[in-house]
Amino acid sequence: MYLRGEEYLSFGSYFLVLGTLISAIGETMQGSDLKNINKKLIRDGNAVQALGNSLQGFGRIRLTEKIEEDSHLYGIIGCFMQAGGNTINSAASNIEIENPSPAITRFNSVGSSVQSMGAALEAAGEANRESDHLNNLEVLGSSLISVAAMLDSAGILIRDEMSIQKRLLLATGGWLEFIGASIGAYAISKRGTA
Repeated sequence: MYLRGEEYLSFGSYFLVLGTLISAIGETMQGSDLKNINKKLIRDGNAVQALGNSLQGFGRIRLTEKIEEDSHLYGIIGCFMQAGGNTINSAASNIEIENPSPAITRFNSVGSSVQSMGAALEAAGEANRESDHLNNLEVLGSSLISVAAMLDSAGILIRDEMSIQKRLLLATGGWLEFIGASIGAYAISKRGTA
């Protein structure tokens, strides 16, 4: 099966929405009786997001073969940076389930920071393209993901698991990321049908 660039972008955006939803649910859950269910959801959500971002990166590569634009280069690098950040988050969450430590927590925070930078690069690439309504929605979606990942990074570093600040930062970041991914998926799917 040979997929076009737009199809890679669409499939990737759907995986991204699913992954951010799973992660947001995990980041919203709290309580000591969860037996790491929340961390497992965060781990699995980030793994799904990494797949989605990778598919989008491959889609942007395919689109670059047809169009010579530097803006696609930003998008390609941004997608794969996000996939790398999500992979770091997923691996760190998996280790935290078995062996929590401050070093792993910082590693997890780095993953969210990398994801934030990748989303910012993707937004910059989209902003440099020809501006239309759908393009502006993609920029908004990627920008929200960037802000959300930075909130997540800050929340991860708060040590007290039951802290209101930690819970607020993680939940806000998780749901804001879901909203950004949904906006981006809507724009990509509408562009594909246009």
